[in-house]
Amino acid sequence: MARARRVTWHQAQGVLPAFQARRGGVAMTQNVQHAKKWPIILTVVFIAVGCAAWICQLTMGLLVGSGMSNTFAWGLMIAVFAFLVGFGAGSQFVACYIVLGNRHDLMPYVKTAQVVALAGAIGAGVAILIDLGHPAHIMAMLMGPNPTSPLTWDMIALTVFIVIAIINLIAVARQSKLLKFWMVLGLISAFALQLVEGLLFALMEARIWWHSFIMPIDFIVVAVVCGLAVAVIICALRHDEFKPEALHDLSFLLAVAIIIHLALAVIELLIVCFGGSAADGGALAALGSVWLFYALELGLPLAAVFVLLRGKNDPTKNMLIGGVLVVVGMFFHRLMLLYPAFASPTLYVPLSNEPSPSWPLPASTGLYDHTGNAFEIAQGYIPNFFEWASMLLPLGVALAVFLVGTWFVGRIDKPVSTTSAQTFDASHAVASDEAVVVDEIDDEPIDGGIVDKVAVKEAVATDKKEKSQ
Repeated sequence: MARARRVTWHQAQGVLPAFQARRGGVAMTQNVQHAKKWPIILTVVFIAVGCAAWICQLTMGLLVGSGMSNTFAWGLMIAVFAFLVGFGAGSQFVACYIVLGNRHDLMPYVKTAQVVALAGAIGAGVAILIDLGHPAHIMAMLMGPNPTSPLTWDMIALTVFIVIAIINLIAVARQSKLLKFWMVLGLISAFALQLVEGLLFALMEARIWWHSFIMPIDFIVVAVVCGLAVAVIICALRHDEFKPEALHDLSFLLAVAIIIHLALAVIELLIVCFGGSAADGGALAALGSVWLFYALELGLPLAAVFVLLRGKNDPTKNMLIGGVLVVVGMFFHRLMLLYPAFASPTLYVPLSNEPSPSWPLPASTGLYDHTGNAFEIAQGYIPNFFEWASMLLPLGVALAVFLVGTWFVGRIDKPVSTTSAQTFDASHAVASDEAVVVDEIDDEPIDGGIVDKVAVKEAVATDKKEKSQ
């Protein structure tokens, strides 16, 4: 038998598993690099298709390039905007909860949460740019902002949120001593952003579906739901980095947030049901015309609650299923912001001075050349192909920001003290033609006791490469 080297039991426990893991890791390197290509390819495809569709819209005009009209002036891009900004603000909420709450068991997710916060906000900004109809229209907001308009508040809140999200991302990566201070500012900016978003809808008295005190509150709660849904999905995919208790906590928090959101949605529906006005009746009629979307908006998150709470023994699978159900449900929730509001008349008038039922006043469609109808009481909306395709642009930009942000964090990440140097030195202690690891006390082999020369050399070479990088 070849010569053997005796090492301590503690050295063996630290070195032998490292060699075994690295030997397997070298074999999987090509597969891992292969797997990292598909997000980049998907991002490029999304941006390319989205840009092409947007160019078609700019060339043809929104009357042809979309299903919108004078009466249905906000379409799919507004839904995508609210969808993405909810995930951005929600991920900021989650990052603040982990840092300010000293949740060390969830700390590996902080950087990812901060990247998602930035990606969601920037993607939402792109969605608004597409909805404007032409990029030059942004100059009207910049050159002549109206301080009394919620749209101006929204622009300011989103800009401030993006700036603070970038600072927080750097602070998290560099382990800044002021991290908690910046997280407090991030929490305030996320809260303000969602509050302004909710007020933007709630202050429109002509849209009875929006004109409610519930709207700003629900916007904040929905952001929490979205942020936790992303956290649940990503942490489930990286479950080896977290304790089971931490995963259970995330699932429970998401379930509670969903229940609060559903309670607010039911209250909002009851307010409209018992409103008694003609506008309330019109909103309910519009809601009934898209009842399937409304059922999915409420049903998918409700199903997610049961799925999340059932995953006690092995939460990973349940977290993935529950998280995906929530994400899809939140998209339908954002769509349902539009249909009951725009598909119902906004103005009702009596036909005489005598008490009589109120009648909806027709509105100009702006589509006479296309449909032959100059006025309609209400108008439906179906996003056309160009809208669905252009939706890929903000999603692709959000993915691109996520990928670049993840790479950027890895580049500026502050080095953390590790045992890699000790492992490197210990590897020389067992590097031989054939090493037998023997316990120092009773001379019994550990884990089979054999580490071949090839495995040792591979581990040392891998360690050198990692250090140089």
